[in-house]
Amino acid sequence: MRAFKRFGMIMAVAALLAALTVPATAGQVPKTFKMAAMFASGIENAWARALVDSFEALKAEKPHGLEMSLDYTENVWGEKTLATMEAYAESGKYDVILMHSSGTDEAEQLMERFPDTMFVVTGSGNTALGGNMYLLYMHVHEPSYLIGMIAGAMTQSNILGLVGLFPADDVNDQVHAYRAGARAVNDQVKLKVSFIESWYDPAKASEAANAQIAAGADVIFQLGESFEVCKQKDIPCFGNYVDLSSIAPKVVPTSTIANWEPHIKYLIEEWRQHKMTGKPYNAPREKVWFSMAQGGSGLAPYHEFENIISAAIKDKVAKTKADIKSGKFTVKLDMSMPKSD
Repeated sequence: MRAFKRFGMIMAVAALLAALTVPATAGQVPKTFKMAAMFASGIENAWARALVDSFEALKAEKPHGLEMSLDYTENVWGEKTLATMEAYAESGKYDVILMHSSGTDEAEQLMERFPDTMFVVTGSGNTALGGNMYLLYMHVHEPSYLIGMIAGAMTQSNILGLVGLFPADDVNDQVHAYRAGARAVNDQVKLKVSFIESWYDPAKASEAANAQIAAGADVIFQLGESFEVCKQKDIPCFGNYVDLSSIAPKVVPTSTIANWEPHIKYLIEEWRQHKMTGKPYNAPREKVWFSMAQGGSGLAPYHEFENIISAAIKDKVAKTKADIKSGKFTVKLDMSMPKSD
């Protein structure tokens, strides 16, 4: 009898300990989703703007009937990163805390203290740590290839320019894809590549574009979001991450589109699983990204260039885009250091 009672007490204690390890909300269906984001620049930067726009689009869609909200802080980098991330975590208000730039070291310092918070970093220079720390990537090499096709058909000098940011793997992939797309329609094309060594510096981007034009480039892929020189010299300059036609409609034929909706949906599904089961987060120890076929990227409309770009090249671009989405054609993901021709 004593052994039976002792066994019963042990089982009761075990049940209590198990209950303490499972959040009180486990099994409940969450109704709200709150994200905090930190941007290394202001949201006028297309990289940041794309994520905000995607979140707002998804907010209107209301996946799982969720009421979604996004708070963010701009110009967070360097020493500000840890303090800002920690303040968001300590508030207890947010399900997801996202650093839209480098932030692995800071997230690593906080993730064990806040196991019910999902920490997310994006882009190159970060490491996937697993647990409750997720690494998201945005590869837009596929629409960059399509832009290259248009540029290769438009050039008269057979010299193209590309103004890059840092020579990082999620920038390098665009350079290689742009060149490959151009050469798919024009094997005489040569590419001038410049890196401004900044994620956002329109003045440096303008200087780089001006130098490329002086070197003979008559079409430029402007990753640096500066179009004043393009307007002054009447040079077609493609945009990146968001539709930038409205900034310079006479010189921007189209832009790559960075769609963060699949990424945010992925985070929501991981978060709901955690909330509803009480199980710890188990992030993959590798980057998570979504292809054009999965809705992760796209190409903006041609706007005022609809009747300027030839019907033949538009048809080729449309076919290639369809082939990419169907899996019939694959744009190589080359993240090696690119050089000018």
